[in-house]
Amino acid sequence: MTDTAPGLPRLGITLFSLTLEQRRPGTDLVTLIREVASRGLGPGLEMVAFQSLRGWPRPEASLVRTVRGVLDETGLVPSCLAINLDLALRPGSLLIDDEAYDYLAVQLRGAAALGFPAVRVGAECGPDVLTRLLPLAEELRVRVGVEIHSPLTLDAPPVAALKDLFTRLDTGWLGFIPDFSASMRAVPEAVIDAHRAAGIAPALTELALRVWDEPGPAMAKFGELERRAAALGARPDQIGNLKMLLTMHGRMDPARWADFFPHVVHVHGKFYGVTDGRDPSIDYPAVLAVLREQEYTGFISSEYEAHAYTARHSAFDQVAAHQQLCKSILEAR
Repeated sequence: MTDTAPGLPRLGITLFSLTLEQRRPGTDLVTLIREVASRGLGPGLEMVAFQSLRGWPRPEASLVRTVRGVLDETGLVPSCLAINLDLALRPGSLLIDDEAYDYLAVQLRGAAALGFPAVRVGAECGPDVLTRLLPLAEELRVRVGVEIHSPLTLDAPPVAALKDLFTRLDTGWLGFIPDFSASMRAVPEAVIDAHRAAGIAPALTELALRVWDEPGPAMAKFGELERRAAALGARPDQIGNLKMLLTMHGRMDPARWADFFPHVVHVHGKFYGVTDGRDPSIDYPAVLAVLREQEYTGFISSEYEAHAYTARHSAFDQVAAHQQLCKSILEAR
């Protein structure tokens, strides 16, 4: 396993990285977990519940036993289970807080049964629902982390409200799961290649890159990008594609990661490709330096997301390269 020295953040993988590999004929969850272990991509193992666990949020007891058994067999360590609050689960209206709590509570109990010490929820899980979940999290000993993913930053009102809540409650059972996508220095080449393959004119991609590089929060740039792209003749579907460039790739200063602490439950090590031992689109030395300075010793899940744009690379190989990159930076003196 590619783990780090004691006292440093630990490494692991989320099975989301292997989305394309999961589709291979003959590959099931057990086979995939065993391959992760055989390739030494642990010790941490994260998975997305609705992606990997048939019958979620109420899986059969036999599946729970199978998952726990293969983790024991392989020596992989459950790190985090990504769960969801589907507010639009019922057509025509959003779930009220009581319904949201019930929907998450059953998933929290499922995570505990599987042996996961933490769950990931989205920012749609606001302060009121999280406060209600706290006693159950304490009872089950499962930490609840809100993922902060681009285009959210610490300055976004929903995130600021969560920061205030965590500070006020002063508990280790609620916190953040920051994602490296919040702090990117360049748009990945895989995204630009995907634009080209989709027939988006280079001038439109160049426009989106210029808008992305301009100062200001991503949310404030959507209207400007739409207006300028339409003036260049972009179709509505192409404009939607261009706006994804703003949505997925944040510009928050890596130094701001210090402000997530001490309320960090888990970390998503988002990346879109490691080339020649470095990540061209995310400043890993800068972000990992903050994690070291804050004495974070939890898991970083390697989260390869270029599979959304290309099948050119092996996700297994990319995760191995990512973990080696993280290890070399973290252990450098």
